[in-house]
Amino acid sequence: MRIKDDCFKKEDKQRICLDLKELLAQPSDKQQRPCPGCRFTFGSEKSITSTENCSAKCEFVAGQMSSDPNKYPIESGVVSLVYALYTMRLMMPCWSCEGHMNKAQEIVKLPSIWFYSTSHFYPKLLAQYIDNLFAYKKIKTSWRISILAFSQSLFSTTYSLEPQVSLNEDLDLADLQNDMNRIAKDMRFSMLRDTRSYLKRAGH
Repeated sequence: MRIKDDCFKKEDKQRICLDLKELLAQPSDKQQRPCPGCRFTFGSEKSITSTENCSAKCEFVAGQMSSDPNKYPIESGVVSLVYALYTMRLMMPCWSCEGHMNKAQEIVKLPSIWFYSTSHFYPKLLAQYIDNLFAYKKIKTSWRISILAFSQSLFSTTYSLEPQVSLNEDLDLADLQNDMNRIAKDMRFSMLRDTRSYLKRAGH
């Protein structure tokens, strides 16, 4: 069957365009520190607002992005992707796992990141970006974004990002973690590029 085009109200289009403009307005990690409450300084830095050393490779980033850094720092295999989401500002991570294996070197827990957003369009942009990576064979596994049943507040929705596989498949955890690093690499650039394209099509 042919899928009919959606019929949007004028207010729906305006709301989506406002969401896209808000995403474009978010500072990068070179304009403003992405990690909440970061006050570390490095070397010759004199300002706690300097972004010179902001990156997923920062020695403090695993703890700084966690709400309980002493007990639950962000695991190394998922740090880059959590950091990439933090740089988007409007897709805030709330839980992550790098994936785990048992003693027999079998994967018993798949990598996953949960994040929340007040706009449904941001996860759509992320899904399109990841689908393109898979289509062009830049990642080995297809990844999916799902809506979770709970949220941070009445006005946000929580999503999960995880590989579209099952544990009984022949999987390599290193490949899945490499996928996460690749997804993180151009996430902000690609999503903002697509955002500009959508706004142009909408006449903004």
